[in-house]
Amino acid sequence: MRPLGVHTSIKNTLLNSIAEAVELKCTTFQIFLHSPQVWKIPEFEQSLIEEFRKQREYYALNPLVVHASYLINLISSNPKTIASSRFLLKREVLASDSIGADYYVIHLKDNKDMNKDEIYTKTKEGFDKIEFLSNCKILLENTAKSKITARIPDLFETFERVRNNNIAGVCIDTCHLFAAGYDLGKDEGIESFINDMEKYGDFTLIKMIHLNDSKTSSGSGIDRHEHIGKGYIGEAGFIKFLKIQALSSLPLILETPKKSLQDDLKNLSVVRAILRKLKS
Repeated sequence: MRPLGVHTSIKNTLLNSIAEAVELKCTTFQIFLHSPQVWKIPEFEQSLIEEFRKQREYYALNPLVVHASYLINLISSNPKTIASSRFLLKREVLASDSIGADYYVIHLKDNKDMNKDEIYTKTKEGFDKIEFLSNCKILLENTAKSKITARIPDLFETFERVRNNNIAGVCIDTCHLFAAGYDLGKDEGIESFINDMEKYGDFTLIKMIHLNDSKTSSGSGIDRHEHIGKGYIGEAGFIKFLKIQALSSLPLILETPKKSLQDDLKNLSVVRAILRKLKS
């Protein structure tokens, strides 16, 4: 069965993320390296890194995905924010590489006062300051509202304009896709996504999927994740989306609302049932 997992917590220790993934019977997982709302990133001791890599290999959790800090803004109007963002981006990506992560996912900030060319130049400058990585590859995530990453043509134009040897592809978030105007609950919305991918994108560049329902209607431009099947996409919408042959083997990671691991268990159960239904 295709890799399926959730975003797990590194509370108290990096190893907690693996323990949660194992408890939930995940086959892949995603983490933050630190609180996504603070600039400080810890230095992981080599012994911890080795134990983390050892446990991950033992439990066969693949791929390992690191999500970027929410603070990173490579096109801020404030030069200090740009400098801090470039520093944190580099630190996070190198740390991701050191722990053996396969992917580092980031959704880029937009700037209403900048045209696309300026945005691309500043964004690429930030990525180009990172030396070549041995393992981890950077993925650009689609967003709910942005002139550079919300619609598929814009996402792939951005990818082509900022890509380098470390940037390997994109991550598609279903909630963001829906909020950007691709109504995945309807055949027309699925067709619109497929048509745009075939015309402007490349299915082979989609490396993973964030599977989330949406609390807001299609085209709202508002990023509000909901439990699978409980939002506007609905279970029928996920069946339609997961039927897309070009996406059939891609890892699925849930970022659904969570008060406890029970919430993750419920959402994983719904997705597992959908996947079983699609195989039967």
